[in-house]
Amino acid sequence: MKNIKKIAEILVNLNIKDINELTKILDNKYGIKYDNHTITTTNTTTNNTTNNTTNNNSKVNIYLKSIGTVKLPVIKLLKSITGLSLTESKKFIDNMPSLIKKSIKLEEAKKIQDQFKAINAIIEIK
Repeated sequence: MKNIKKIAEILVNLNIKDINELTKILDNKYGIKYDNHTITTTNTTTNNTTNNTTNNNSKVNIYLKSIGTVKLPVIKLLKSITGLSLTESKKFIDNMPSLIKKSIKLEEAKKIQDQFKAINAIIEIK
């Protein structure tokens, strides 16, 4: 059990370069492949749906539901969208689910949703 805890601690503290190297080793040496479509933390049907009766002039709120596997791209995107500092953005994602933007047009919300999808993060539009 102690070894498992040590391994978990090491994995949590890996940087992006180390994670990429680990992914290559697991794939090449052990045949374990990373597939970002199989690693999810929330129900994708909930995340991809918006009310079809809502028109583009409606105001909606967007919430961050999942950051995917890597925090840094989400922190950077969140910083650029909200104007928060890097430290504030990190604290923001540590307290998910979190309101990203309030009372914005559906069209803008969908653009933001696409940006988060591109980095494997999930937002919900309400």
